[in-house]
Amino acid sequence: MEKEIKRRLLKRKFSSVEYMEEMRDWHQKAIDGLLEGLRNFYRFPPQNEDWHNWHPSDWPETWEKKVLTNLRDIQNSIDDGIVRAKNGDSSYIDSVAAEIHSIFRNMDVVSWKWWEYINSEYRKRFDDSLVMASKTASNIMRELSDAWKTEESILKEAITGPVDERDLKRYLRPGEKA
Repeated sequence: MEKEIKRRLLKRKFSSVEYMEEMRDWHQKAIDGLLEGLRNFYRFPPQNEDWHNWHPSDWPETWEKKVLTNLRDIQNSIDDGIVRAKNGDSSYIDSVAAEIHSIFRNMDVVSWKWWEYINSEYRKRFDDSLVMASKTASNIMRELSDAWKTEESILKEAITGPVDERDLKRYLRPGEKA
């Protein structure tokens, strides 16, 4: 696909309500993954060890109070931002996307020890979903804030993540060709 048309289609995609909904869905999958992990931990707690002897930042309760609460609040903000974007105001979702973009930095108040006591698949599901939410949020934020470092940045999959050019064609307008 020619660079200029690809750039234009990516701009449309990254500013579309559809893509915002994709971010919302990945973020919700992260919440669901965290809940599954917590349920599993409580169902099968460490044997011969009281986790309350760990540092409080390692406790699953801390994750519930800080991380889960924060993620749920963000999810509500995403939903609100999407409604506003559908009505033509994308400024709110831009600010929510910026928050998700830096989500891992915001989680530096907790430690991950409790995850070591459950099947690693739970953490992988949580991490992978949150990474995808953050990646889509970064693309939304950069597009809505016009914050691409260079015009070429939007074309670099190392920055945006993988791009399916066939899927991108659905952002063509009538009469445009790729």
